[in-house]
Amino acid sequence: MICICRTFAGLAFVTLIANAAQAQVRIMLPAWNEAVLMDSMKVEQALRAAPEAVYAAVLRAYADLEIPTGNTDNIKGIIGSEVFEKIHRFVGATLSRSFSCGDSANGPNADSYRLSIAVVTWVAPGANGGTTLASATVASGRDVAGVSRVPRHCASTGAIEAKIAAAVERYLK
Repeated sequence: MICICRTFAGLAFVTLIANAAQAQVRIMLPAWNEAVLMDSMKVEQALRAAPEAVYAAVLRAYADLEIPTGNTDNIKGIIGSEVFEKIHRFVGATLSRSFSCGDSANGPNADSYRLSIAVVTWVAPGANGGTTLASATVASGRDVAGVSRVPRHCASTGAIEAKIAAAVERYLK
């Protein structure tokens, strides 16, 4: 078993636990008391391409979507962002298109909060020589009106996962 841990400005840490059977990615964000198991939130898609080509396409997709690439493991087929912060917009749309952090009188909280975001993509051999592509995102939101605000859980809407998959498919053509 291999364990690689990183701390990002006291905000979060990422742990990659890999063994022969599987690779798990755990993310710690301010709104959670325990690490989030990203593997449990995967959105999967089967592709008709070699894993090496899909892995390269994912790296290009992350760059195009301005998702920072931090933790990668080409042996296990994992591409992950370091935890990064965004406010108002991400991947060409308002944050509420990608995350649900609840609503207030002003509309979706995601559009006015500062979000700490993590994105992870897995590339694994699939059936018939193809590849299984899976992505997961999660965020923690904090009201920018004051530092004493309690961070909130922000669930993915699936938009980022869909944009990663669409970009990968474009690069594979």
